[in-house]
Amino acid sequence: MKFVKNAWYCAGWSSSITRSPIDRKFMGEPIVLYRSESGAPVALSNRCPHRFAPMHKGCVKGDAIECPYHGLQFDTSGACVHNPHGDGHVPQAARLKAYPLFERDGIVWIWMGEPAQADPSLVLDSKYTAFVTDAQTFATGVGDLKVKANYLMVMDNLLDLTHAPFVHPTTVGGRPEDSVGGGLQVKFEEDESSVTSNYFVPGMPPTPQLAPMYPLPTGDFRITMRWEPSSNLAMSLTMTPPGQPDGSGVVLPLLHLLTPIDETHTHYFFAISRNVAIDNEQAHAGMMEFARKAFEEEDEPMIAACQEQMGTTDLFSLKPVLLQTDVATVKARRKVESLVKNEAAQ
Repeated sequence: MKFVKNAWYCAGWSSSITRSPIDRKFMGEPIVLYRSESGAPVALSNRCPHRFAPMHKGCVKGDAIECPYHGLQFDTSGACVHNPHGDGHVPQAARLKAYPLFERDGIVWIWMGEPAQADPSLVLDSKYTAFVTDAQTFATGVGDLKVKANYLMVMDNLLDLTHAPFVHPTTVGGRPEDSVGGGLQVKFEEDESSVTSNYFVPGMPPTPQLAPMYPLPTGDFRITMRWEPSSNLAMSLTMTPPGQPDGSGVVLPLLHLLTPIDETHTHYFFAISRNVAIDNEQAHAGMMEFARKAFEEEDEPMIAACQEQMGTTDLFSLKPVLLQTDVATVKARRKVESLVKNEAAQ
């Protein structure tokens, strides 16, 4: 399977990238991440061209990173700037690949494709990400996990949230009879650059996740899940008193940022926030535990099990039965296929 490379992917939360180098793998490519003396994030190939030692096991000196095996040093552009051996001559091929990065709203984005096409204006709009660092309005927590499945399987899971009452009945989904059996309305939107799933359940009891934040026995429950290529999803979950305008009650903005590790493994970076009990540490711990359990103990095992049963990353080759609620996932997958074909033709 080929990936869309000319697109921005989450490389990590800003808080996770420091002066100490860390290793990541994106689309099968080993990468080392660290910060320069000025604080700018740096992404280089994580394999020394001399004897292929992992660069993340080395140390950062000034703006350069030093190979842990023989001490070659490489600057932020990937060029070797110091050879401690012999007369110090630096071979022309002594270079690491450098990847474009862009940092905003507590997120470090990486561009895996042609560097000349790395346009920051193509990053997920700040109106979907600004909440991560807006401590005046929201209380936010971030996390990440690895999913043993192709990233499009994770995308499918997020664009079709009708699974929630069945996979997450005691966490973020609630009882099936309260949503799927309680007048659930699902609508889909599509434009050139996005696919959106919209869910609305009037007069629904709050889910276990929302119950500590929402004081009434019932409310109007809404979720909007917007996908942009290649694999970034912005979500808004709200619960308002019956008949009140959206956003007038509890508002939980979320991010689900998916970066392929390889064909069958995915980095899943998530952010979750709330507009109530902002300074309440107990409420924050509860929110994060609900998220952790839902994503790590419920979603990930199910998605991984489906991937194992499929035995392939080509979903459509298995001729899956399609339901009315699969509209968004099919549209998003078709957009990814088109982008992959367009890149291959260039």
